[in-house]
Amino acid sequence: MKISKVFRFEASHILGRHPGKCSRLHGHSWVLRVGVEGSVDPKTGFVMDFGDLSKVVNERVIDRLDHRHLGEWNFQPSTLPPREILDCIDATGLPGDFYPTCENLLMWIGQQLIRAFGVGYYWSELELEETPTSRATLTRKEFDAAAR
Repeated sequence: MKISKVFRFEASHILGRHPGKCSRLHGHSWVLRVGVEGSVDPKTGFVMDFGDLSKVVNERVIDRLDHRHLGEWNFQPSTLPPREILDCIDATGLPGDFYPTCENLLMWIGQQLIRAFGVGYYWSELELEETPTSRATLTRKEFDAAAR
């Protein structure tokens, strides 16, 4: 059985290697869908309680990314933003050289959730929407293959 829950967060990024306007600072209203797969527990009737799923995803992902700048600023040292802005980056736990594409964010999210669930269920699919018409999907099989 598969269940899923949708989460939302606001965050900015810069894709410095992009040839177009995405190379400039911009933000998105990101939408993350987390799919969890497992057997239905005969006692609870759940694969996983949606409240428990919310708690895990909020603590490990959403609270760290919401209203933050993701990845490098790609500014020259003389134009770095004030220290309080840089503190917002540090709180994410993203590597300093993280390149914040939708695809890379999904891999990072997968890593944050890999050991988050109990025995009998696991995240099976993650989908991250950058805009209403642009999204990436990562299956557990793809994640496990890339992690090798």
